[in-house]
Amino acid sequence: MMSRLSLFAAFSLASLLCCAGVALPSRADAAEAPEKDWLEFYYENPTPEQFIPRLKDWAADGTLDNEHARPALIAFISQLIRQNEETLPQWYTDLSGLTPSQLQVMHTAMLFSRTAAADRIMREVFGRIYEEQKRETPKILELPLDKEATMDMLWGYYYATGSEGAIRRIVSAFRFVDAPEDPPGVDVPEGYVPLYKALPQFASGSLIANGERHPRVVAILRELQEKDESLVEVEKKGIQEVLSALDPPPKDA
Repeated sequence: MMSRLSLFAAFSLASLLCCAGVALPSRADAAEAPEKDWLEFYYENPTPEQFIPRLKDWAADGTLDNEHARPALIAFISQLIRQNEETLPQWYTDLSGLTPSQLQVMHTAMLFSRTAAADRIMREVFGRIYEEQKRETPKILELPLDKEATMDMLWGYYYATGSEGAIRRIVSAFRFVDAPEDPPGVDVPEGYVPLYKALPQFASGSLIANGERHPRVVAILRELQEKDESLVEVEKKGIQEVLSALDPPPKDA
């Protein structure tokens, strides 16, 4: 069953980092904050030159060692690597002071980046094992929605790219609304709720929480609603409920 931290705190990577002990502006302070959070709004103003200092800060304050923060960070970093492939060799050299556990975050991000530069470094470090792992690792937007980490990764991917594809993948979680809690032929323990039953709630909550801060999320949802013919009815309903929560109709309407 999805943990409380993953289900509720993971509505945004900013929330995840707060839970990891990283000081970020609260919503009450947002209007007074002179700058938006670097990571959460990276796609609006890419500044890759800040990546190494930020990553070292996350190593120092324990964020890289936080299991709940890692999935979103891995996806976020993977896309920075894709966007700055030529810089990766220098980045990797600059991170030589990380512990093996912290460096694992970078290695996994390199695996998901699917770049030639990452391949060269990873082959040198891990040899044939890397090739086997690469063959078995899907692209982030193709990961099955069967793990808590996948939904967190989709938001990390979005923060780095502003990708419509990441939002569309999150919306696909609404398809589990009508999934049975007790599938035929499966001996489900009493009181156990399958992970996939929590996915629609996560999708709705994360889209609302992020839509309040990211106008682009709202714009993507509206465009999907108007133009995406692949949406099924439960997805359309889920999007409409999110948009209604973000922009409720007047009380006298």
